[in-house]
Amino acid sequence: MGIKSSKTKLGLWLSTFISMAGLLLIVFVANLIENTITSNFNKTLLTIISVIIALIPPLLWLSIFYRQDRLNPEPKSCVLKIMLLGALVQKAIYSPIIALVFSGSNNGITTIGSRLIVNIILIAIIQESLKLISVRYSIYPSKEFDEVIDGIIYGSALGLGFAAMTSISNIITSGGAMLTNVTALVVIETFAHASITGLSCYILGVSKYSKFNLLRLPLAVIIASALNAITQFLLNAVVRQGFRINYILGLIPAAVVACIVFVVLVFLSSKHEKEDEGIARVPLEPNKALIGMIPVWIILVITLGAGILISNAALKNKVYTVDNVIEVKYPSNWIESKGEAELFKAADIDKDGGTNFISVKKVPLDSMMNVETKDEEEKLQNAAAAWSIKSGRNNRFYQAEDGYFLGTKGKETYIINYVYISNRQSAIGEINRPDIGYGRDVLSIAGNDLYIITLSTSYENFIMNDNKLVNLYYTFNIN
Repeated sequence: MGIKSSKTKLGLWLSTFISMAGLLLIVFVANLIENTITSNFNKTLLTIISVIIALIPPLLWLSIFYRQDRLNPEPKSCVLKIMLLGALVQKAIYSPIIALVFSGSNNGITTIGSRLIVNIILIAIIQESLKLISVRYSIYPSKEFDEVIDGIIYGSALGLGFAAMTSISNIITSGGAMLTNVTALVVIETFAHASITGLSCYILGVSKYSKFNLLRLPLAVIIASALNAITQFLLNAVVRQGFRINYILGLIPAAVVACIVFVVLVFLSSKHEKEDEGIARVPLEPNKALIGMIPVWIILVITLGAGILISNAALKNKVYTVDNVIEVKYPSNWIESKGEAELFKAADIDKDGGTNFISVKKVPLDSMMNVETKDEEEKLQNAAAAWSIKSGRNNRFYQAEDGYFLGTKGKETYIINYVYISNRQSAIGEINRPDIGYGRDVLSIAGNDLYIITLSTSYENFIMNDNKLVNLYYTFNIN
């Protein structure tokens, strides 16, 4: 029996090692593809390749977690259904809730400390509450959930589905950019979600087959939320900045946290295999199981309410009128300033290296162009071309994406969207990095002057907000 057990464990660790080697191979393949394709590679095809690659890590991780329950494995169909349920919960429930709570953005939360608090109190708790609730009201009442460690298997499966859908949404939004980094991030994020949700649902399994304790499940949510927040903060604070990123800086500490949780799960699985063998466990009475979930629902409702209150307070806008011509709106916690270059500027000075701001400039037309034209549309287009050249010279990097005419309340304007790196540079620790911004210049002519309204945010915020500049607005006062 001992020899057989040793061989079983050896086979388990060997198959786990092979699966992890496969995950490293996926990252290598992604790197090979990224280094092979050219800059003008078809974006749609790149997105499809990224999505396909992103689907592989969750399936490999699922096989690793599934093997932990080797003595009495769960039906594969049930595990796959729970994984699909996780993807559905992310897309159909979690995403709409976050969009409602944050009104499309959490840009109003500015400092790093505040961001971490928001992650812990809001986003992480919402995620982990919904995942625990999903397992509780799906597979938990089933006869297949007949062991304490089944919570690890089903919780991990749901976490993998949730993470996979999150990754796919992000890849589609970013157009498959930075394939190697995205793939490495998917490997770690799916592992983290699986491990953390597996841990909370292990406690759910304990709750099903142990003496009733009202504090057990809320404690599971709090522990999982804290681990979730720490992992995401490590990834977001260091990793997702700019075009050229050293992902190792964020991936290693996040992977360490996930690995620690995974080791704990392996230990718990082995422990319960020895304790539960041959023992028939009696599930908790239905009424007590129902009461045990009430604190989790209370935590979720309080978190959603707090999120709405904090988000609304953070997203309140101030209004400022420039020259009785232009009215701009921006978050109330931004700092206002004026200078030689701007008639008005309001900026978020606490994050992203000064890329979050709105400003209004006024430049004499004759300083921008010498070509005489009576056509107002042509004059505006020529001025826009001259302004774009000037902006390119004033930044370390400047790449215009597109330009077009747009009528705003009867006022003809010309829009220039662009990516830029300003001349200033910030540092994280000892590593200097460029602050990459996404800007929109709105140009209009009034008499002999060219007005330029600039709306800017960090490139990261622009991508994460579905390619939108949020919380910044302008209008013209036309008499």
